[in-house]
Amino acid sequence: MILAGIDEAGYGPILGPLVVGCCAFDIGVSIDDEVPCLWKRFSRVVSRNRVKSGRKLHINDSKAVYSPADGLKELERGIVALAWSREGSAGCESFDDLLGQVAPESVAEIARAPWYRAEPGEKFPAESEAISIRMICNAWRHEMHATSTQCVHLGAHVLPEHTFNRLVSQTRNKASANFTQVARHLDLLMRQFAGQGLVVFCDRQGGREHYGSLLRLMFEDWSLEILLETEPRSEYRLTRAGASVKIIFAEKAETQCLSTAAASMLCKYLREGLMRRFNAYWQRMMPDLQPTAGYHPDGVRFLKDIASKRAEMGIKDEMLVRSR
Repeated sequence: MILAGIDEAGYGPILGPLVVGCCAFDIGVSIDDEVPCLWKRFSRVVSRNRVKSGRKLHINDSKAVYSPADGLKELERGIVALAWSREGSAGCESFDDLLGQVAPESVAEIARAPWYRAEPGEKFPAESEAISIRMICNAWRHEMHATSTQCVHLGAHVLPEHTFNRLVSQTRNKASANFTQVARHLDLLMRQFAGQGLVVFCDRQGGREHYGSLLRLMFEDWSLEILLETEPRSEYRLTRAGASVKIIFAEKAETQCLSTAAASMLCKYLREGLMRRFNAYWQRMMPDLQPTAGYHPDGVRFLKDIASKRAEMGIKDEMLVRSR
């Protein structure tokens, strides 16, 4: 069975990228078996809660792992360790290396915005010691081997402001723009893993309860069975030529499935890393400028603070400010 999760970060801000991520594990059981809890399977090295000793990785909904007051360390340890622990991973020596590995199709679009380019000497990992991450990464890799588990996919679509605005203009609303990125992940998962007993946990999309019509449009060659459609959870089964895929949309999916939690953390880590570059870029030109996370109302304050510099530089709204 392939147990995959999809989640996003940055849906609400007016500044910064939207990131939609995906993580998938080959968990070595049949799709007819009960879906195991990966937190239990990896309990020697992974915890839903923060462990003060640092002997376990904190893997959970990114909102539980990250806070501005505590910084990136816990989020970073989990994501970099996961990235390094993948089968065949060559490691990553910089934040740009990580972007290139998990979001290769987004790299060129990100580079169009000068505020997302790395400055010489950028530290990676940003707040953690690489040697300590490698040690816990080796422990996790050993645990994966011992439990016949592999991380077979870790990826993200990163939409900087100008890409986001272009997509919203095409789809006419933010929810549709977001779902197009979820659909890209689902398409990749179906193409690569449909024959291996694929189960996908997705966070609910903008309060939507019914996804059957969307799935029929996306996978018209597959038979669709609606298993459940309720406010907190909707489940579907797609079948074709002996292959069976289960897709679940659930409230707080990232607290129910470790794969979705890892996707949530990946999205948040990439967004926060890019927002650090964003703030550093503007602060180099305006040293007294207060940084922003990009959300209302502070994003509005930030735009007022940089208005004169932005006008001087000729930076248009569509490049910097999200339209929705």
